[in-house]
Amino acid sequence: MGHTPAKTGMAQLSRTTRRGIILLVEDRDDVRLGLAQLLALHGYLVADAPDGEHALRQLVANPGSFALIVLDLLLPGTISGTDLRARQLADEALCPIPTIVITATEPGPNERQPLRPDAWLDKPFRFDDLLGLIQRYVVPEGPGVTRPN
Repeated sequence: MGHTPAKTGMAQLSRTTRRGIILLVEDRDDVRLGLAQLLALHGYLVADAPDGEHALRQLVANPGSFALIVLDLLLPGTISGTDLRARQLADEALCPIPTIVITATEPGPNERQPLRPDAWLDKPFRFDDLLGLIQRYVVPEGPGVTRPN
């Protein structure tokens, strides 16, 4: 709250606010479903994926429908969060979708830099911190809870 980098980037970020679905990529069912429910209560459209394979299928099937990706880096299966982000950045249709990386591990600078996330959130995090980041990128679509600013 009140961090200088967030304030200096607000004008730029407000111009990039998008309409569409938030793709929530998280392997822990309780975390993924809980976050999806909370975001829906705040008026956001949410799709979720338990791993990189499901996420990639959704993204490739309809890239224009996604406004934001919330991506856990540690995912089971053949496509990790890091792999998914690399594929996203290499794909012209998927590259413009802003991505918030959420992770419990701290990758080294050589691993973090190629990810080029739009935002980074370390686990555990407060929902309000995630919501604040999401509000910079996505316009709520539904009749969510109204919160005073």
